[in-house]
Amino acid sequence: MRFSKVAEPGTAYRARNFPLILIATAILSMQMPILIAISALAGSYLAPHPTMATVPLALQMFGNFLFATPISLFMGRYGRRNGILLGVVLSIIGSLLCVYALYSNQFVVLLVGHVLLGIATAAYTFMRFAASDSASEKWKPMAISLSMSMGLLSALLGPSLVGVVKDFGGVIPFVGSYLALAGVAVVGALPVLGLSLPPALKKDQTTKGFVASLKVLRRPAVWSATACAGLSFGFMTMQMSPTPLAMDYCGFSVGQSSDVIRWHLVAMFGPSFVTGFIIRRIGTTAVMVLGLLMLVGAGVIGALSVEIWAFYVALILLGVGWNFGFIGATSRLVEVVAPEDAPFAQGANDSVVALVSAICALSTGILFSTVGWAGLSLSALPLLLGLALWLAVSGVRGRSPAYASQ
Repeated sequence: MRFSKVAEPGTAYRARNFPLILIATAILSMQMPILIAISALAGSYLAPHPTMATVPLALQMFGNFLFATPISLFMGRYGRRNGILLGVVLSIIGSLLCVYALYSNQFVVLLVGHVLLGIATAAYTFMRFAASDSASEKWKPMAISLSMSMGLLSALLGPSLVGVVKDFGGVIPFVGSYLALAGVAVVGALPVLGLSLPPALKKDQTTKGFVASLKVLRRPAVWSATACAGLSFGFMTMQMSPTPLAMDYCGFSVGQSSDVIRWHLVAMFGPSFVTGFIIRRIGTTAVMVLGLLMLVGAGVIGALSVEIWAFYVALILLGVGWNFGFIGATSRLVEVVAPEDAPFAQGANDSVVALVSAICALSTGILFSTVGWAGLSLSALPLLLGLALWLAVSGVRGRSPAYASQ
């Protein structure tokens, strides 16, 4: 991969940036699968009522949504490196607060800790944009794609780490897992410290006012990319989350449902090794449309059959569709947004993704209990098909250097 030699006058990119970003992404991304594994369980352990067990995870998502744009603006002024290190600090503080909450039996402290962990997660998601910043123009899709491929390693290592440290706290459960989160943040900070990433804005550039910044979101290429990212993440969350429950109702074993989820995770991150090259070949818009159509296919297959093969095919299509849709949308956003608009646009994009994911996560239980697995699988198809059709018919160009025209 060829990297840019100069980012701004007097600031040189180093070829070591990209491998350091990959290493940091693989380590820091372990935070999310660890939190998915323990947040509801820790909430159940401390919550005053069983119905409040998922409140820590909900507040974590809310923190991600609320602070994604401020963190992106912070990175635009002070650099990706400092923004990611801010996430590391918040992750350490949040993890230690959760440990204190478990020892002192204080549910409110656990909630505060998860809010901080949610903000840290928001900071870590911008690693894909840091990878893009480190590559020359034509290699940006590959840089984004390869950085996302590190999610496969994180998804495999995160839950395994929880199993190793689960008994570290003795009679107090989950202490070891939260301490492991703090340790992951410390280790992940080491490659970040070696990065040389300047602020997104040059010294002679100024950020626009809030009203002026909102105009960038009205451009078709920008809002369609944000919509694609949000729908891809939201529908993936909606169909993946109840899969083990649906398979249990159909009489399949825990081992079978675990294997389906395992292949789903492989399908989510495995294609990232080639997605960037596909984008370079056929363009971001075509990859976004393909991703949305794969998500539609996952929903249709999930609704038509509850045989074991259908769960495998649906969840694999769901994973690949998410990969194409999300990486394609991220690459599209990088292509069509000017540097002075990037901090706001990227932050707004990640805020929308977090909000849609939270809404889908909260609505999954309601949909599953009311309309069943088939109805849930079909629920988002009109939106997915509508956006895919609009992208295909509108003629939004695959690569457009004219920021203001789209």
